[in-house]
Amino acid sequence: MKALAHPRRAMIFRLLAQDPGAGRGFRRLADRTRLRDSSLAHHLREMERGGLLRRHRRGAEVVFSLSVTELTQALAIALRLGEASRSSGPQRAA
Repeated sequence: MKALAHPRRAMIFRLLAQDPGAGRGFRRLADRTRLRDSSLAHHLREMERGGLLRRHRRGAEVVFSLSVTELTQALAIALRLGEASRSSGPQRAA
């Protein structure tokens, strides 16, 4: 859980959870998060150490994707449920 304790790492996780199988390149993550390269690299390294993501090469590009574990799957589902409940607004009791 330490790997997600920082709000920027949670933001990166949400971006990767949108399409867990595809992954995102470093440049695309930098553009979407607006983090400096050094800051993004630090957060990605911490998430990698925590077992939340993996890196691989796609041609000349370094691509990051969520590790397929029960924990990351559960976290991705929880994030989607939280986003869905926020977008539907407050629920009223009948």
